[in-house]
Amino acid sequence: MGRLTTLPAVCAAIPALVAVGFCAAVFGAAVFGSTPTFWQGGPLTLAEAAALRDQGEVARLIEAGADPNGEYALRPDILAVNRATPLEAAVAARRPEIVNLLMREGATVDGPAWRHLHCVAIDIGAADVIQAVDAYRPETASAGSCTQ
Repeated sequence: MGRLTTLPAVCAAIPALVAVGFCAAVFGAAVFGSTPTFWQGGPLTLAEAAALRDQGEVARLIEAGADPNGEYALRPDILAVNRATPLEAAVAARRPEIVNLLMREGATVDGPAWRHLHCVAIDIGAADVIQAVDAYRPETASAGSCTQ
């Protein structure tokens, strides 16, 4: 049976040591409040946080004064639209838990807004999102067809 020499063992360990060192550096930077430049994309808008299922950021932004009924810009890689309300973003991204969170945190829908959200949810075929949207159907909203 052959015996491993020290040099091949060290060479085999180098990739793992580099990975551990990189992870330690990123973790250390995060502990001190810094993020690597490749992760820095700027702060999220409320609609972006809603689309990305970031419940903590949604709650933080609303607590900081963001309007849950406002319309916000979206980065091109998040959804296929460039502006949306947080509820529109949550529905389009198939996030029923975010729909519920937004409604608990002050988002409101009138008849036409509910209908729009309901029809988008039907269009994407997400039963859980349809159920979440329908839970907040205003009494004045008609249950007509979504075909256009």
